[in-house]
Amino acid sequence: MKEYELILQQATKAMGFAPSSLDAMGKKPNILGAFSMLFANIKGFSSTNTSAWTGIKLMLKNMKWSLQAKKNSHLEVPGYLKDLIANVASNAAGCRYCQAHTAHAAHKNGVSIEKIQKVWEFQTSDLFSKEERAALNFALAAGSVPNQVTVEHHEALKKYYTEGQIVEIAATVSIFGFLNRWNDSMATQLEDIPLQFAQEHLSANWEPGKHKS
Repeated sequence: MKEYELILQQATKAMGFAPSSLDAMGKKPNILGAFSMLFANIKGFSSTNTSAWTGIKLMLKNMKWSLQAKKNSHLEVPGYLKDLIANVASNAAGCRYCQAHTAHAAHKNGVSIEKIQKVWEFQTSDLFSKEERAALNFALAAGSVPNQVTVEHHEALKKYYTEGQIVEIAATVSIFGFLNRWNDSMATQLEDIPLQFAQEHLSANWEPGKHKS
């Protein structure tokens, strides 16, 4: 039985089948579990046929999976790289709010100002390793509309990352897809700290637009 069998059962109950996407996401049960709870809370527990008790069991499993992930955090994609992945994906999506936030987060995670400013030159700049380029190429393609990810992107990722790490990379792009749409649609106002950072360090072409009151 798969570790995330409860989620597969709930999906089958609601849809009549278990989506193939759950197996791919299940390589990182903590990500699958968190997504399932988010989906159920947004879509509505009644429409997903999730009982209160099932929701509690899933919450407990999420706690277990999160603790396991924390224990194995040394095997995960580095936080600074996830910030850069999110930045490239947010740039592809055109979300100024998330561009500012992810650039500021990357710097807090140890990325130099020069590297942040060169992020759009990652394919040629010596500041980026082959491993980073593979991840950022994927992020650029995945963050574009329509999606431009190809087999070649996956083959490049497999040279440097495990299956679980590839799921992390895809999940990073995907959660920022949610945030890009949310913040652009809601015209979220940029906070002073990321706003100042973006104005001082991002491209002269960057502007807060609707994200500044």
